[in-house]
Amino acid sequence: MKKLLFLLLTTVLFARINPFIPAVTNENNNYIKKAMFKQKSFTLPNDTRILKSVIFKYQTLTGTIKSLETPINKEIDWHNPLILSTKTKNISTTKVQISFLNFYIKKHQILIETKNKIIRKFLLVKPFRYVIDFKANKNFLTFSKKTNTFIKKIVLGNHNEFYRVVLYLDGTYKISIKNEQKGYLVEFR
Repeated sequence: MKKLLFLLLTTVLFARINPFIPAVTNENNNYIKKAMFKQKSFTLPNDTRILKSVIFKYQTLTGTIKSLETPINKEIDWHNPLILSTKTKNISTTKVQISFLNFYIKKHQILIETKNKIIRKFLLVKPFRYVIDFKANKNFLTFSKKTNTFIKKIVLGNHNEFYRVVLYLDGTYKISIKNEQKGYLVEFR
């Protein structure tokens, strides 16, 4: 009886309020939104003669810290500052029409022009794709169209009570979706 009481007491003492929340948290999972990188200028030490490589240390969408080494192996004049900058592309809106739907792609956004209600949305990996199901009773064959944007391909498929839009992406993104007057605006960060 004492053993049973001891076992019951230790179980209650070590129980957590919500067992589905991890007991250990990863500090790297905090995604901190900072200002977009534009340009950084720096000078090398005065004994620099050959630039062997450049190492970029970056944080992924999941919070993991990774590094990428780019070999250069060229002579350099240490008097001149090095400038690292991003180059913005002049991106125009791309319109993709598939059957009864229009898609407007610009930068890292896509507007799906539809009045149908979203019933489900989810991500799939390998290849990375975003799936959106819309409530409608339509009858059509599956359509597929490739694009020259960050969305590599759009597939439109018919199911019994809904139709499905699958957006094949060129990488991993943090995705948010907003209801707009003309349809749904999906943002990829």
